[in-house]
Amino acid sequence: MARKYFRKARFPAGWFVTLKQTIGQLTAPLIIFQLLRTILFPSAVDFIILLTLVILHICFAYDVL
Repeated sequence: MARKYFRKARFPAGWFVTLKQTIGQLTAPLIIFQLLRTILFPSAVDFIILLTLVILHICFAYDVL
């Protein structure tokens, strides 16, 4: 019985690239909103949300992932 070899894709699927670009574009306005909210009403949760959004933006907008 012959083995079946599957070629791995060199580039991610088209839907994944679209998802990365969408998240990269949507995080910028969310970061601005969250930054204003953190400045006006600071809390620990706001800082965690802001940090998470900044990390997501860096990862997706600058092709870290």
